[in-house]
Amino acid sequence: MTKVIVTSFFLLGFAQTALAADSSKFFVTVDTVGNCSVIQSTPSGKPSVGKTAIGDEGGYPSMEAAKKYLDEIRNDESKCKGVVAG
Repeated sequence: MTKVIVTSFFLLGFAQTALAADSSKFFVTVDTVGNCSVIQSTPSGKPSVGKTAIGDEGGYPSMEAAKKYLDEIRNDESKCKGVVAG
């Protein structure tokens, strides 16, 4: 009986982790000094304090999509003064 309960908790935890990974969003953000980076959403679903989302403000579905936009604006100093690898 104990094995069944432990296995059930393990599978439940695994399923929740998989669902959380599927719901992740990625943001291209600019910080207070003008540096841009790609970040994964916080638990609130938004960028952290001190960072503003640019591009798709609702977030990108994948890291690759966010990096693609960052590459497009990398040299546009009106949007990014520099790029911070994250």
